[in-house]
Amino acid sequence: METKSRVNGSMLAEKIGQEVVAVGRVVTNDGKSMKLELADGANVLVSFIDVMEAMPNSLVEVNARVSDARTLNGMALVVLNDDFDLSIYNEAITFASRHDLFQMQPTAV
Repeated sequence: METKSRVNGSMLAEKIGQEVVAVGRVVTNDGKSMKLELADGANVLVSFIDVMEAMPNSLVEVNARVSDARTLNGMALVVLNDDFDLSIYNEAITFASRHDLFQMQPTAV
């Protein structure tokens, strides 16, 4: 199983072609693509093959492949609770990105 880095907008340029997990607030959504404001305030466009329902201003976690520094190809989406704190999340992934340990690792059985 491939690991996925948790990223904010400033990290995307280093992850082109890789699968990542990004968290942000939905700015606009037409069903097949959405504009997200990521945890660090960067705006990205996320395109999906299937229709994804998420209301503007809702918080979401997106599993996606990075196309370029501002474009993601979405594979899955989870709507988060409104009390999720983006600024604390951004601090956590920024701190953890300085170490190679902050990735989603497969669970050993």
